[in-house]
Amino acid sequence: MQAKKTKADLTDNQLLRYNRQIVLPEIDINGQNLLSNAKIAIIGLGGLGCPAATYLASSGIGTMLLVDHDDVSLSNLNRQTLFTETDIDKRKVDAAKQRLLKFNSEVSINTKYIKIDKDFNDKFIKTYDIIIDCTDNFETRTIINQIALLNKIPLITGAALKFEGQVALFRNDLDTAPCYRCLYPDLPATSGSCVDTGILGSVAGFVGTVLANECIKFICNFGNNFDSKLFLIDLKNNDFKTIKINKDKKCVHCE
Repeated sequence: MQAKKTKADLTDNQLLRYNRQIVLPEIDINGQNLLSNAKIAIIGLGGLGCPAATYLASSGIGTMLLVDHDDVSLSNLNRQTLFTETDIDKRKVDAAKQRLLKFNSEVSINTKYIKIDKDFNDKFIKTYDIIIDCTDNFETRTIINQIALLNKIPLITGAALKFEGQVALFRNDLDTAPCYRCLYPDLPATSGSCVDTGILGSVAGFVGTVLANECIKFICNFGNNFDSKLFLIDLKNNDFKTIKINKDKKCVHCE
């Protein structure tokens, strides 16, 4: 991504708003410009998508697409921090957009109240620079991985359950990089969910924040990221591991 703005193009309000980021040498004016020109698609506005969207909007991401097919329920509120009791029964994408614009009115936010399934039309995602997968089942993650591969879009994916989580960055824009199905070639028909097994809200917040952090690092091109790596998080025992993901030469999805 190339920065389109210069220091002179930033308003005084923007310079003040993002000052604590701009003074970081890893970001500086150029990085802030990259953030302001970035287009990020966040799929899933649950416990991961809410904190990821919050920090990305607050950081000055230029354009965000929010995709979710669900409505807010009371049981969401322990971990889905964009919503309040007054949002119950509202579309998540609408309630999230309203709240995010209160955090940062300069961000352009598009929404799609739609389910990701085999009939999903990905035409409106093709123009986005990065996809962040915050969904909670293998079937949807597989479809999102295929969308990212077909459109050659980098994919950042996260998961959280109970006290544990994981984050990975798949360079689906590169033919030589592994994809999600290289990591999980044989997926079960069903997967555990927080409805069945539970989750601590702060664990979801931790993982969602890591997703936002990885996105910002990738856009601004600094630090070590989880490119072709799986970051495993155990917050019950404060145990953290990183595992390298190798490309499966027999993977029929990214061959």
